Amino acid sequence: MKSLLPTLLSLGFITILAATLSAQPGTDNGSHRWKLNTEDTVLQLIVHNDAILITSLKAKGDNWNWIKAPSSVPLPTLAGATGNYGKWQFLSAVSENIDGTKLVLHFVCKQPSMELTSVWHARPGPGPVENVSVVLNTGLQPLTFAPTHTAALNIVSRVAATAHRAEKTAVGEGKVHATSLAAGAHISTGTADIPLLQIQDGEKHGLYFGFEWELGGFELQAQADPRMLSISANPVAEILTRAPGEKLDIPSNYYGAYRGDIDDGANRFKKWFWNHKITRSLHDNAGEPWVEVCMQEIGGTGATSVTGNTLQSVYNQLAATGAECVKLDFWDGTGKCWYTNRDWMYHPENWPNGFDYAEKAHRAGLKASLYMGGTYNDSNLTTIAARDAELQAVASRFDKGWFDMWRTDLYTAPSEPMPQTYDGVANFLYIQDQLIGSRPNYRYENCCNGGKYKGFAICRRMTFCTMNDIDNTAWKTRTTYYSNSFAINPVQLKSDLGPASTAYDLRTDMLGSILTWAADNPTYKQHIALYKHRQRPILRGCNVYHIMPMPDGVNWDGLQFYNSEIDKGSVFVFKPSVKATDGDTRVIKLKGLQRRTSYALAFQDRTSLNCVMSGAQLMDTGITVSGMTGDNASEIIWISRPKAKP
Repeated sequence: MKSLLPTLLSLGFITILAATLSAQPGTDNGSHRWKLNTEDTVLQLIVHNDAILITSLKAKGDNWNWIKAPSSVPLPTLAGATGNYGKWQFLSAVSENIDGTKLVLHFVCKQPSMELTSVWHARPGPGPVENVSVVLNTGLQPLTFAPTHTAALNIVSRVAATAHRAEKTAVGEGKVHATSLAAGAHISTGTADIPLLQIQDGEKHGLYFGFEWELGGFELQAQADPRMLSISANPVAEILTRAPGEKLDIPSNYYGAYRGDIDDGANRFKKWFWNHKITRSLHDNAGEPWVEVCMQEIGGTGATSVTGNTLQSVYNQLAATGAECVKLDFWDGTGKCWYTNRDWMYHPENWPNGFDYAEKAHRAGLKASLYMGGTYNDSNLTTIAARDAELQAVASRFDKGWFDMWRTDLYTAPSEPMPQTYDGVANFLYIQDQLIGSRPNYRYENCCNGGKYKGFAICRRMTFCTMNDIDNTAWKTRTTYYSNSFAINPVQLKSDLGPASTAYDLRTDMLGSILTWAADNPTYKQHIALYKHRQRPILRGCNVYHIMPMPDGVNWDGLQFYNSEIDKGSVFVFKPSVKATDGDTRVIKLKGLQRRTSYALAFQDRTSLNCVMSGAQLMDTGITVSGMTGDNASEIIWISRPKAKP
C-alpha cells in the first residue's frame, strides 16, 4: 500500500526542500515545537508523546495567551479502539515557506495499518491558521471511524466573554446570537448556524474558531470560573467506513485571534477568505457577481415565463436595463417544471427549436442561470455511481451551451442535492470541483432552501447564494444581510427581493449581490448602474461594519462598507417607518477609518449634507443624517478621499 505523504506532495500540498525534522525550530524533552504566524494570529504547537498540542494562541502584538494549558488536537479515532488498536505514532514533520508557512505532520498506525497527515498553514496577510487532515487506509481491511471532534480548545479570557454566532436563515428573519458567558454556560450549535464562533473578550480582544463544512456544529462549555472555556468543533457526527486504499478527509479548522471588536475580528477572517479561499472566478473577475434578473417579460413578478416561443426581444429588453444574467427557475411559461420527471431534459413541445434559452440570452449579451434542482433522476448522491452520473449530466448540458451558471435547490427527493450526510456533501463538492477545474466559464448559484447551506466549503465554490426565500419584504432581507455578513463576504450574499421600482427596495438589493423581478424604470436603471460602477467594486473584498441595530421593520438600520484596496466605501441607511423612535434625523458613527485622514462624504439624495470630515470626527462624533421623511426612506453615503486641489 502506498504512503499518503507522496500523494499529498504530488497534489501540491507541499514541496519538500528540507529534510524531515531538520526545519524544526527546536526540541524540548523529546517534544518538537513550531510557531506559525499570520498578520493577526500567532499559534504555537508541539508534538509530544505522539499527540499534537496547541500551547499558545495569541493575537499578534498582544501578550495575552488564550491557551493556559496545552490543548490536545483530536486525532481520528476508530470505532471500538482500545489499547494499541488505532493508536497513532508520530513519524515525521516538514516545515516549508510555501504561500506563507506550511507545516506537515505525519503519523502512522500499525494496528490496523493507516496513515495520518495533518497540514497546518499560516498564509500571508490577515486571518487564521488553518489545519486540514487526511487519513489513508493502508491495510487490507475496511476501517470504521467513530464520530470524532476535529478540533478542541481549552481557553482563558481576560474577563467573562461573549460568544457570538449567526444563523444561516433559509427563510424569515436573520438572527445573531451574542451570549454573555456566565459560570456553567453551555452552547451547542448545529447546521442552522454558520460555522464560525467568535469569543469577544471585552471591547478590544477576541478569538474565532471555525470549520469548513456544511454539517455539524460547536460545543462550548464555561467552567465555574466563566473565563475558562472549552470549545470543540464537531462537523462529522457519523460513523464512516473506508475501504483499503481509500482516504478520509477531515474538514479544515480555523484558529484565529485578533485585536478589536466583533466587526474587526469578522473582517479579518473575511479578508483571509477573500484573499485565499473564495471562488477564484469571483475573486479574479471585476465584473462579477453578475446582476441577475428573473427571465420574464418586463413587469413580471417572479413567476418564470419563458419557453422556446419567448421572443428574442424579451431578452434584449432585459439586457437594455443593465441586467447581466437571466435566471430560468423551476417553472416555465406553461406553469410546469421546465424539465420532465427530474431528468433535467426540456419538454420538446415547449421548445420547438431545441433548448435555446441560453443561446438567446447570449445573443442579447446576457449570461444564463439554469435551475436543475434535487438530484439527477432522484439518484442517491451518497454513492459514487450517482455522483458520477450527476456530474456527467451537468457537464454535458454545460458543454451543449444550455447555461453559464447552475442553480440548485432543495426539494423532497430520495436524496437531497446536498444530502445531510458526510459522503453526500463530499460527493456534491466533488461535482463542483470537477466542473470548476475543467470548465473555467462555469459558475455555481447556491439556491438551497434560500441559502440553507452557507458553510465555508460551499462558499469556496459558489458565486453567490440565495440568502433568504422571502422575496417581497425589504427589511427581512436586510436582517439576513446583517447576520450573515459577520462571517460571509457580502458579495456572495444574494438578495432575492423582487420589487424593483423604489430606491428603498433597490438599495436593499445593493448590500450584496442582486436578483430582482424584471423591471424597466428610471429608478431601476439608476441603481443597477450605481451598483455596477460604485457599490460592486467596494463589495469585492470589503470590510463590513454593523454600525446600526438589526433591522426590525420600524427603526433605522444600516451597514457600512469600506474597501481599503480601492480606498472607497459606502454607508446604506434605511428608515422603514414614520414610527421610528429617532424620527427623521439621526447621528451615525462610522467605523474602521484612519483617524488622521480626511474623507469626503457624498450623499446620493441629500446632497446638501455633503461634507469633508476626519476619520476621528466620523468615528467619535458621527455625521448627522436628516430629512429621512415618511415611510421607506433611504440614503447612500459614498466615502472617498477628497481630491487634491490643483
